[in-house]
Amino acid sequence: MGWQQLQQQSEQYQLQLLEAEKLNKKIESLDQQIQHAEQDMNRHERDLQRTRQQLNKLESFSFVNLFRSWSGKKDELIEENMDQVAVIELKLVEAQLTFKDLQEDRVQLEQQLSKINVSTVREQLKKIENEKQVWLMANAPAAAKELTGIIEQELLCKQLKTEIHEAIDAGKQAFNKLTDAGSKLQDAKSYSTWDTFLGGGFIATALKHDKLEETNGYLHEAQMALQRFQNELLDIKEMRQSTLEVHTDGFVMFTDYFFDNIFTDWSVHSKITTAIDQLLRVQDDVANTLRDLKQKLSITIEKEQALQVEKQSILNADDQSLFFQK
Repeated sequence: MGWQQLQQQSEQYQLQLLEAEKLNKKIESLDQQIQHAEQDMNRHERDLQRTRQQLNKLESFSFVNLFRSWSGKKDELIEENMDQVAVIELKLVEAQLTFKDLQEDRVQLEQQLSKINVSTVREQLKKIENEKQVWLMANAPAAAKELTGIIEQELLCKQLKTEIHEAIDAGKQAFNKLTDAGSKLQDAKSYSTWDTFLGGGFIATALKHDKLEETNGYLHEAQMALQRFQNELLDIKEMRQSTLEVHTDGFVMFTDYFFDNIFTDWSVHSKITTAIDQLLRVQDDVANTLRDLKQKLSITIEKEQALQVEKQSILNADDQSLFFQK
């Protein structure tokens, strides 16, 4: 078997093992995210039950409630509790959707992982690597050690290129989902303006909450797209290539902040405006990260090309280039 064929098979096996390692790490990360989503569901269910009980007490007869109705406080308290119920329901639905989506993502990763027979790949790789070493010692003994190091770096570049391409695709998806969510929030803001400043009354309030419930679905899709983008960025960071690393800490922290605060008191117009501003900042952050990724991709490609030139230079110096064409 010639060198080129040995090297191609070796790369295929090594990339499969790296892919299996990456999938296992993603599954571990998803398990933590699923557990967190389940905890959120349980907490919101408890909060919802408690708030509904308070609402039922306000609607039932008591001398305290009778006094509140005379003083005009009862309706105000009922409306306040209804708003709390609506907000908690939004949070609960979001946690339920997240839990479901994360589980589906995990199933897909498991399916991808099942296609890689790790033990067989390792055996085949070990065999190929032994054949490569025998070939090098027979045909290019002086350059064997140096060439092995260059080949390892080339493999890392190939892996990093794949990871960056996947991250760019995920980032574009997140940016588009944020755009859709922003458009829906703008619609909700217009209803909120009508309700808050123009005295829209019950009908306007109902329309606003209906629009916000619709917006919730778009926000969830944006959140999941951002979570997947974040996971892809962490895959790149795990490679520990200091010269090619994509710094993601600020982005990850900001998305956490955004989604911890996005589901607030929708009845307040200023809260929707704040949510829109936060969403736009996240979108800018995604765009900046995408630009950074594209720069890192260019650097990685240049690095790979430089390694190829260096490898060819070694072969030419040792007059071994003819062997590597076999």
